[in-house]
Amino acid sequence: MTTTDSETTADRFGLNDRPRRSLGLAGLARKNTAAVDPAALTLDSLPDPSIAASIDQPLTDTDRKDLAVCESVIRSHHASYWMTGKALDAVANRHLYRAEYPTYEALLEDWDVTLADSSRMRRGWRLAARLLPEVPKLTRSHVEALLPVVEQYGVEAAATLHGLLREALPKVTAKAITEVVRELPGPQSDGDPTEQIREQAEKALTEPDQDQDNDGPEEPADAALRQAVNQRARQLADELKRGRIPRPELNRTLAEAFADPDDTRVYQALVRWAKDRDRTAGQQ
Repeated sequence: MTTTDSETTADRFGLNDRPRRSLGLAGLARKNTAAVDPAALTLDSLPDPSIAASIDQPLTDTDRKDLAVCESVIRSHHASYWMTGKALDAVANRHLYRAEYPTYEALLEDWDVTLADSSRMRRGWRLAARLLPEVPKLTRSHVEALLPVVEQYGVEAAATLHGLLREALPKVTAKAITEVVRELPGPQSDGDPTEQIREQAEKALTEPDQDQDNDGPEEPADAALRQAVNQRARQLADELKRGRIPRPELNRTLAEAFADPDDTRVYQALVRWAKDRDRTAGQQ
């Protein structure tokens, strides 16, 4: 079988008759159909996802304009995690996909965005919008680590927790956020969630972990020691002009000072303290 000069291999096998599928976000970025320059947009200038819309009604001129803005952002291939999240939220909540796709999931499949990624970005952009004025270099990992707090306590409580960690820790990491979030008991039935998160987080940051293998009551001497350590840790935080010093950081700092080969002041002080204690105990 031969082909004419104008016949292509795709024509021979009927491929040109098939509907063309989008090449995903990267392919969308190469399509010269964007009506808006994403670089000129900000998080505040994106369409509002909370505007009421009906999936049964045709798109209005405003809907089409807002959809073009959202597509322009998403075509940038997640150049801005927060902006992509808000754009996807607007497309989903306002059913802006309804003119071309039967469902939001169908749009995601065509645009090569997983439902899990879409969910994380849609849940995270409001917290990002709240934190960015205070933390211009806010990272995606911080926001994702705080998503359980957003779901249970709300955006303001999650922002409060991030602020507490910025005061208490020398460097806030996603791992540190996750560790504190694990210690939170969950919101109470009544009361301000923001105040609850403040109290629960301060307790998690200052109180030592209980020995999981010890099911019995705490010994009085241990209780007194824990209280004394907490009091001294708060005093140290005040001296350093910091909000809180978590127990893991305090233990690590003491261990580093004790083992420092170039500065033996802590080691020598502990030797003197131990000798004095032993001497006192021997005289009793």
